[in-house]
Amino acid sequence: MVRKVLIEDFTGHVCQACPNAHREATRLHNLFGEQLVIIAVHADYWADPSIRSTVFTYDFRNALSTQIATDFNVIGQPFPKGMVNRMLNSGTNNQLILDWANWEPKINDWLAIPADAGIEITPTYNETNKSITADVTVKVVNELTDPVSLAVYFTEDSIIQWQKDGNTNVQSYIHNHVLRGTLNGTYGESLGTQAAGAEITRSYSATRLVPNDAVADHIHLVAILTNETTKEIIQVEEIKLK
Repeated sequence: MVRKVLIEDFTGHVCQACPNAHREATRLHNLFGEQLVIIAVHADYWADPSIRSTVFTYDFRNALSTQIATDFNVIGQPFPKGMVNRMLNSGTNNQLILDWANWEPKINDWLAIPADAGIEITPTYNETNKSITADVTVKVVNELTDPVSLAVYFTEDSIIQWQKDGNTNVQSYIHNHVLRGTLNGTYGESLGTQAAGAEITRSYSATRLVPNDAVADHIHLVAILTNETTKEIIQVEEIKLK
């Protein structure tokens, strides 16, 4: 069973330094391959189009992104920031919020730990009504003594919109890994504790792909298995929708 790691990159289109984090995320993805999953969480002041010039009008924000940024106390911090597997800061018992230059060592720390579970996703997309279904199977390797939850998000690549990059306003910036929504809530379904060898299958659906301009060919499903006590991520899996 292969351990995979999640980066949640808190970002915004009027954040001058955020493209540095985007470039680092791309470098790390090229380095670690499928063992690294990236989600770009557009939230807070830096993603607000209502307070900026006429070119930064696209709204990347959504309720899910705002909830995650709020719950993990990222709101109000200077972006970019990031979490690696929602890792717990042992000194404070809060999640460790990192600058992008500190992501790689934490990824290495997680990848050195054997996986406690694996996740498989089978997606279905209905072209007619744009509905999404994900059949998700969790295979437990080592006993999970704390209760766990399973959430399924969807992200979108290749969104062409404005982005500040230093002092430059880039008109045709390619935004990738953008968090668009969830099939089963911000933190998903509680699965309780699980014995080694357990196999749990769930099916989750969304009646329509959102937002309206989302392109199904650019959508990925991301399944996240989380320790409900520590909020740390046990395993993550990603697959293209179609």
